[in-house]
Amino acid sequence: MMARKLNNPDKFKFHTERSLKQEKFELTSFQSVKLRASLPKGIYWLQIVKGGLIQWNWTLLQDYLINGDCPTHRALVEEYMSTLPTAA
Repeated sequence: MMARKLNNPDKFKFHTERSLKQEKFELTSFQSVKLRASLPKGIYWLQIVKGGLIQWNWTLLQDYLINGDCPTHRALVEEYMSTLPTAA
């Protein structure tokens, strides 16, 4: 099944751990390390080389924490991946 393109590209914004706190979600250092070990880099999280800043895909992270790795979550991941540029 091919995922459709998003009408709203802002749906999958990445946020720093500090900005997640503003969303009333606190991610401890331990939780961050555990999640980074289990969730693929580049989809759920990015690490900015300068300063080592971690940014999280808030939509995917929140859905994963609420629903786990269920079929609807995997469909959301596919939807996100369909928004990424393809290699030529």
